[in-house]
Amino acid sequence: MGHAKSSPTAAAMQGRRATLRRLTACLLAGAASWISVGHGKATKDFVCANPSALSQAENRQRKLDNYTEKSLDPSKTCSGCRFFTAGPEPTACGKCEIFNGPANPKGKCDDWAARPL
Repeated sequence: MGHAKSSPTAAAMQGRRATLRRLTACLLAGAASWISVGHGKATKDFVCANPSALSQAENRQRKLDNYTEKSLDPSKTCSGCRFFTAGPEPTACGKCEIFNGPANPKGKCDDWAARPL
């Protein structure tokens, strides 16, 4: 009985298949890495009023007023509220007179009132 010899064509096919497998694995790993770090997404919104850094009374007041770090209505945000004092930059955390503490300029609560013109 003789040994079956592999032809040069079969060896070349095996090499190409292995190369394609490695290339596919690298492409998939790269895509997974790119997605996992959030490329293509908006930058993450910052949090001004971290509940763990606030007192129990401050957290209770914010809960009663349904404070949220990001308003669902872009025309009604803390930055447009009469009770909000802006931070040093337009996107920086400011201060709310109602809560007497930090507030997100993109946030909103039930006490929202438009700034007088």
